[in-house]
Amino acid sequence: MTAFVCAAMRVVLLLFSTCFLKQTLGFQLKSPGKVSGAKSADSEPTTVGFEKFGVIDAERRKIFQGFLSIGTSIVCFAPQQANAARGAAELDFEYYMRDLVGGNKREGNVQASAPPPAAAPRIIEQPLLSLLLNDGCTPACVPARVLKSTIGDNSVTSSVISDRMNDYREKSSRSFSAQKKWDLEHVDDQYYFDLTSYSLWRTAADLIPDYAMRDRFARDIGREIYRQAKEDGLLKKTAKQGDLLTATVPYMIEILNLFKDSKFCESYRIGAEQNDKKDDAIGFDEFDDEDLQGGAPVNCLVSVYSPATLGASLQITGEKSRFSPEFVGTTLAAMWESAGIKVSYETYFVDREYRPNPKGT
Repeated sequence: MTAFVCAAMRVVLLLFSTCFLKQTLGFQLKSPGKVSGAKSADSEPTTVGFEKFGVIDAERRKIFQGFLSIGTSIVCFAPQQANAARGAAELDFEYYMRDLVGGNKREGNVQASAPPPAAAPRIIEQPLLSLLLNDGCTPACVPARVLKSTIGDNSVTSSVISDRMNDYREKSSRSFSAQKKWDLEHVDDQYYFDLTSYSLWRTAADLIPDYAMRDRFARDIGREIYRQAKEDGLLKKTAKQGDLLTATVPYMIEILNLFKDSKFCESYRIGAEQNDKKDDAIGFDEFDDEDLQGGAPVNCLVSVYSPATLGASLQITGEKSRFSPEFVGTTLAAMWESAGIKVSYETYFVDREYRPNPKGT
């Protein structure tokens, strides 16, 4: 029976072959006295006439209908195996039959599965929010203020930056809202914050073409947030020059708690997923202190779950750029720098939920 089906396929082909978001920060810490710091990272269509071959064309149609009837009978009365997967021959047969009858779509014939519904937006709370962003991206927020000082051009005023940002936000709002719709057009809404951060960083990319200056811009944002958060009393613990790594663990946790409690992110984790220790017992130990004092680099992994800049970062990464919004990593780096430790860091994204092929059946 299988051989007959294959033969039928060959004849038909011969006759009719005209055709669920985890951002992860990896830090490398080095002693400044022993190891130098690492760099951060057409013709007209041809018409063929068949008027002279009407009889032959009719005969071919009859043959095709006959084979199609046989093929249909075989498919309909074949033994049903609930867990059996279709083989290559079956998929090929289905493809060519569909192409002959109705045509195959370029995007595929199986509709993509619907994405999981987006969670309701979090409301990012003050007083941290005013440091991170405001609706017009005026110099009252740290990134806009740092951007203007990084450019160093008096012709690029704060209003120019704000106007460019608003232009990007207007053009990108439709695509962002199609994925995650905000409730309020204010940056305290998590998804509108995401859109605004994307728009500001696209503006920064236009105004800062130099990669070294971009790195300085990102680092200075963290330094300014850390400095102002201490001045405003948002951070009670302050790193001191010469602190060992183990002494910086409370400072690191306080910074992460500030972002979490302000609803910038859902939660965080220090170390690998399998680490089952308590937060106040993880991070570094005395061996890390010895390694750092001996000139060896020490690595630290920080996972930030569902940050408010996740969509912006993924969009910019999809645009083949690594110049994306970053607040948590740069603030942590500024804290370690104040302790006299050289820091390099890398940001990447991990989906905690396994998602099958969206076009799978």
